[in-house]
Amino acid sequence: MRRFAGLALLLACVSLTGCGYRLAGQRLNNPSNGKGRTIAIPTFTNRSTTYRIEQRLAEAVRLEFIRRTRYQVVSDNTGDVLVSGEVLSVNATPILFNEQGRASSFGLLVDVSLRVTDSQTGAVLFQNDRWTFREIFELAQNSAEFVPEDTAALDRLARRFASSFVATFLDAR
Repeated sequence: MRRFAGLALLLACVSLTGCGYRLAGQRLNNPSNGKGRTIAIPTFTNRSTTYRIEQRLAEAVRLEFIRRTRYQVVSDNTGDVLVSGEVLSVNATPILFNEQGRASSFGLLVDVSLRVTDSQTGAVLFQNDRWTFREIFELAQNSAEFVPEDTAALDRLARRFASSFVATFLDAR
């Protein structure tokens, strides 16, 4: 009985290795093909009035590429692949009000334009001209408890944006 179970386990392992399963973006992560070894993610351009949003988004994208791929990530323009980003707008809009008419919850909307190009050929590998991300944050209702939540909301939005972008980019390849 033990031999049968061991044989069945061995057969299952062998059959799974030949099923054709591979990780998305493996072609780009494979240094043997000579492409995609270095990805350049310079700080995005900021067309909004929100301070340092372009730095937060670019840094979140860098960290996500480091976490999920085998790319060597650089922050200048010298890579096999170049990610160009532009923050188009940032808006905080009240969505809930308290009994006194003060806004208690805000919706944060960030519009971003992205382009990924091959530095050798100039070919566009990925492009999205307007990608909107949303985050909700609440404000304390009295000044004794006031903590600015918009910064934390921007950080959460940057992490979700980076995760979505990297997953979309790798799946598109």
